[in-house]
Amino acid sequence: MSTNPVEPTASGSELGSPSLKRQALPDQLRGFALLGIIVVNMPFLAVSNSGIWQFQLSSLSDQVVAFLIVALAQGKFYLLFAFLFGYSLTLILKSRSPLGVNRYLRRLVGLAVLGAGHAYLFFIGDILMSYALLGLILLLFVGRSTRTVLVASAFSYVIGLVLLALVFFEARGAESSAGGFITNSDALDQALKGTFFEAVAGRASALPDALLVQIVINWFPSLSMFLLGLAAGRAGLLSDPARHTRLWRSFVIVGVLIGLPAGIASAWLGLVPEDPTGVYGIAGVVLGFALAPALSAGYVGAIALMSHRRFLSYAEPAGRISLTGYLGESILLSAIFCGWGLGLFGVLSLTQSLLVALAVWIALEVFAKQWLRLYAYGPFEWVLRSWSNLEIAPLRKR
Repeated sequence: MSTNPVEPTASGSELGSPSLKRQALPDQLRGFALLGIIVVNMPFLAVSNSGIWQFQLSSLSDQVVAFLIVALAQGKFYLLFAFLFGYSLTLILKSRSPLGVNRYLRRLVGLAVLGAGHAYLFFIGDILMSYALLGLILLLFVGRSTRTVLVASAFSYVIGLVLLALVFFEARGAESSAGGFITNSDALDQALKGTFFEAVAGRASALPDALLVQIVINWFPSLSMFLLGLAAGRAGLLSDPARHTRLWRSFVIVGVLIGLPAGIASAWLGLVPEDPTGVYGIAGVVLGFALAPALSAGYVGAIALMSHRRFLSYAEPAGRISLTGYLGESILLSAIFCGWGLGLFGVLSLTQSLLVALAVWIALEVFAKQWLRLYAYGPFEWVLRSWSNLEIAPLRKR
């Protein structure tokens, strides 16, 4: 994620900086993560303002799809993005020069502005604002040892677990399996069913509650992954996957033996039992988020072991412009499902909505490949890079 044109970008760029020697694995992981992100976000835009939790799963196919989303995707891919975000910042954070720090701070401001626009205009579950704020904390670790970074990562994760436990005990007795997570349902309905400006007003009303949920549920696990990514970037862990085969295999084992059973248990608790008090649902959410890093690690290990396979190369272009891909997913899903667009919210089944989301992901993969034939950066990457450097970056390839 280097913002200096003369700096090497071998560690890859979360915002798609071009490089003569660009690592493939980080881009493959980002492209894969974009698939997980759209699968998780889709229910909140397509079927219910609480996603899957309060949606009546009448058909067997919808029940299976919901179970798989919770078991395999929910809570896993924002952590993967956070890890890659920290990894890609390594080059910037190697230098504490005023120029480098100022450029980095401008980048965070740019991310926050893009995130605010994303949250107000298209999808309230934005992660960019959180990433921008948490990115400030990484400055505290620029001169710290890798051991200190890893200890801080573990400490942040423990804090996240404590907060999740508090959520469970505070939310016991909630009226539904969504627990206390959805606190402004009317505003969210307005955001999904109203005109464009009514939708913006609805999101503005619901955003404080949504940010509070993110702080409690996501911030400390995300910070933990930021720091792990920073440590991994220092070691160049993703630069040559073949050198770390044993590590990747251990990641897969952790994913299969811990992450997968935890995901299945989380889905069962949240979707299967009769749950009038919401206790099972909240327990499922807590368990799923608490052990999500295990399955995230399993995904990283599996993709790293297969990174030389040709089929993974198809995910690389989208990974190179992952900021555009992330925002593009929300823009397109909103245009398809929200009232100001095609108005398909609540019209399609969960299974049908998933097929639409997969089609959007494929379309953005194709777009990324074609765009990068002509241009050096994705559209939003170009805006952010130009702002960070305080000069208009050349967009077309030379």
